[in-house]
Amino acid sequence: MKRLKFISTIIILTSLFACEPPVTFNEPQPTDTDNLSKFPDRLQGQYLSLADNSTLLIGDKLIQRIYDFDQKIHLSQLDSNSRLSGDTIINLTNNTREVVKRDGDSLMTHIHYIDTLFLMDYDNVVRKFKDYYFLNKRYDKESWEVKKIQLSKGQLVVSGISTKQDIENLKTITESTMDTVAPYKFATTKKQFKEFIKNDGFSDSETFVRQKKNAL
Repeated sequence: MKRLKFISTIIILTSLFACEPPVTFNEPQPTDTDNLSKFPDRLQGQYLSLADNSTLLIGDKLIQRIYDFDQKIHLSQLDSNSRLSGDTIINLTNNTREVVKRDGDSLMTHIHYIDTLFLMDYDNVVRKFKDYYFLNKRYDKESWEVKKIQLSKGQLVVSGISTKQDIENLKTITESTMDTVAPYKFATTKKQFKEFIKNDGFSDSETFVRQKKNAL
């Protein structure tokens, strides 16, 4: 079914945890900072995305995003590998079945998808600077993708680096020559990274509102 393609598109477009980061660092950020052993209690909980009503869950070591909604598709959207039989769509390739609701020429189906975004381990480390938490995710043997999290007055802001302004800002601060193709790799000192934050770095942001604490 095209439903699966729709799920993939939603996740790619709305998630700040894309698999191909435009910017990486040569080591976890900020440098010369200890890794946290877990997410602090004040950060743990359940949050609602203002962008798509998905739910973000933060536990002691885990971040998950849950998509839970109804989707309507037209009968014409069924591909050649799917056949409607009564209230069931049969996948002719693997013979799996999915119950749907008829609404005229449309079908209603429920989407429930859990995406694990971050799990603290050797390749996923968290560091803190002031009121910011930085998710460092290993991209390859010598590169790390970095996201910033800040919680203030019940609003959780998850920020990444993807805008041209952010990249030019990093280039100026580090006085480095960028790679010709993404991901652009930077080496920063702790002082330079702090300057990047001060200069409104991590400008690609998504906001979540706290629903309840200690959700996991």
